[in-house]
Amino acid sequence: MQDEPSGAALLDAARRALTEEVVPGLTGRPRYVALMVANAIGIAAREITEAERLSGAQAGVLAGEPVEGLVAAIRAGARDADPNLYAALETAAAAAGQVWKPASRGG
Repeated sequence: MQDEPSGAALLDAARRALTEEVVPGLTGRPRYVALMVANAIGIAAREITEAERLSGAQAGVLAGEPVEGLVAAIRAGARDADPNLYAALETAAAAAGQVWKPASRGG
C-alpha cells in the first residue's frame, strides 16, 4: 500500500514551489543555485517514478550477464550484430533519457 502523496509527487511539489515562488525573487548566483537544486529535485522525482522501467531496462541489457562480461564482449565486437542487445540498449537509453532530459515534461 502506497501512502499518498508519493515521494515523487512531494519532490515535484517542492520543485514547483522553488521555481514558481522562490526563484523569481532571486538574481545572480543564488538564482543559478536555486535552479540547479530544482533541476536535481526534478531528476530525483523522475528517477523514483521511472524506477521500475529503469530496472527492467537494465535487466534487459544485461540479460543475466555480468556487466564486465558484456563490456568485454562489446569492446571485442562480439555483440555488434546482436538485435536483442540493440533493442535492450535502445529501451534503456529511452528510459534514462526520460529521467535526465525529458522532452514532454516540465522540470
